[in-house]
Amino acid sequence: MIYPPTLLALAFLAVSCTAEPAGAQPGGMDRLSAYDTIDACLYREAGPVDRQACIGEYRTACETLSADGETMVGMMMCAGEEYEAWDRWLNEAYRDLRESLPEDAVVNLREAQRSWMAHRDQDCLFLSGLYAGGSMEGLERAGCLTSKTAERAIELMHWDAVYPPF
Repeated sequence: MIYPPTLLALAFLAVSCTAEPAGAQPGGMDRLSAYDTIDACLYREAGPVDRQACIGEYRTACETLSADGETMVGMMMCAGEEYEAWDRWLNEAYRDLRESLPEDAVVNLREAQRSWMAHRDQDCLFLSGLYAGGSMEGLERAGCLTSKTAERAIELMHWDAVYPPF
């Protein structure tokens, strides 16, 4: 039987969203970290456009399947775990790209990355500020940082395919 990708993803993630650390669960089943869950999705989705589907997949499943996933604390935990995982992917993609470039281009990449980070942070501060003082402010900021970081990670992963040298 062939299962739709979303159904497979939910089944795959079902064991990955608990408040306990990764590893053996009380039921005896191991769970995947947010990083490993994203890794599995990126492996499944090969192209840069297809990989956009991986953004938010862990958080959605985590919120749905965690005992406290629908509480503000649970949603923040899930969002934080996904952000940290995408930030790690971004750092790895940046390192890999940096290692493939000539020295003069590395300096420009570093400056571009610094500018991108400042722009991302300011955008997310603006968006979350629309909820200033409300319970959604932190959640909006975490979601924005996650989305923008994931998009940049995917862009850097596919730099050579998207921006070939002339």
